[in-house]
Amino acid sequence: MNDDNSFEGLDAEHSQELVSSRLPSSNNIIRGQEDSYAVGKRIASGKYGAVYEVLRTRDGKLFAAKLEVCDIATRALSMDYLVLKAANKSHLTHFCNLVDRGMIQKHFKFLIMNRLGENLYKLRLQFQHYRFSAPTALRLSLEMLSALEQLHSLGYVHRDVKPSNFALLQSKDNKTCRIILIDFGLCRQFKLQSGEIKPPRENTQFRGTIRYAPLAAHRAQEQSPKDDLESWLYVVAEFMAGELPWSGYHGAERDEVRRIKEETRSQQGMIDLLKHCPRMEFRRILTYLDQLDYNTLPSYQYVRDLISLAIRNNDINPEEPYDWEQQNEEEEEEEDKVEEKNGSKIVVENNKIVIQQTATPNGPSSTEPLNGK
Repeated sequence: MNDDNSFEGLDAEHSQELVSSRLPSSNNIIRGQEDSYAVGKRIASGKYGAVYEVLRTRDGKLFAAKLEVCDIATRALSMDYLVLKAANKSHLTHFCNLVDRGMIQKHFKFLIMNRLGENLYKLRLQFQHYRFSAPTALRLSLEMLSALEQLHSLGYVHRDVKPSNFALLQSKDNKTCRIILIDFGLCRQFKLQSGEIKPPRENTQFRGTIRYAPLAAHRAQEQSPKDDLESWLYVVAEFMAGELPWSGYHGAERDEVRRIKEETRSQQGMIDLLKHCPRMEFRRILTYLDQLDYNTLPSYQYVRDLISLAIRNNDINPEEPYDWEQQNEEEEEEEDKVEEKNGSKIVVENNKIVIQQTATPNGPSSTEPLNGK
């Protein structure tokens, strides 16, 4: 399964072979405006580029490089740059740090950013029935909501809200993590620097990912912040249920997906959509979003208060670790049990790997080098 049925409305003349021929090989050096970088492994691939791990040559520090081939009819990487530049200038917390940028003539343009952990799409697949627990799903809903609020404060609407566009950023001590919003290629500015809302266009092309797209996208209407929050609600509902009522449909069945989404506004349809969510609070959120028009910004605090109410009403501990953090703790405990099996464990002493015999009722503990060395 995947969440990447994206429709970008871009040209399809560039074959994957042509795109690949313009991308760098491992150990190539690319030079940005500030520094040079050695290209490492490819992290992800897209229609018009890829993301690589890169090493800054002057200090060996690792970053991520997002590349887009030249001479294509898209400004996706340029939009990434505009959004990240504005977010960094405002010191917003749910965005990557923009480190550098550059271009290799006739080949590709690139941005250098800090590396991130797994995205929420891949994390969800690690759990039974592709579901997060209620505490994790509701905590994530608040983090994602804050990220979208920050984006909207810059005057942009994302138009492709989905699990794979939220990724983890671990703290330096690995004890905490933040949710980072990524991939701004489909963003559109909805608010001018003067604060004035741009008039909506009468007809637009479909933008987004079918599974999470708001009704406005299906209806060829201009999208605004309320539509990002509609997509956000679909994401949270999927986190809690493992699926959506229209999960079995794909790109060619876009009209059928629209029909089912419209039916979720009925009493039974809303029950089907929110069957694993705190239904009262999320029904109020969806009803509220549906009442907003293009020119009206959502009250993020109202939505946040309803989620907080859901947390309290369902006796959820908001400080409970995320599901993957608990999973890691359990794996570490299991490793400790394996290491101590048969009264011994592997340790490192004086830069040597040794087997340490633990104390037993029959004698004291002892330490011996691995393989007698």
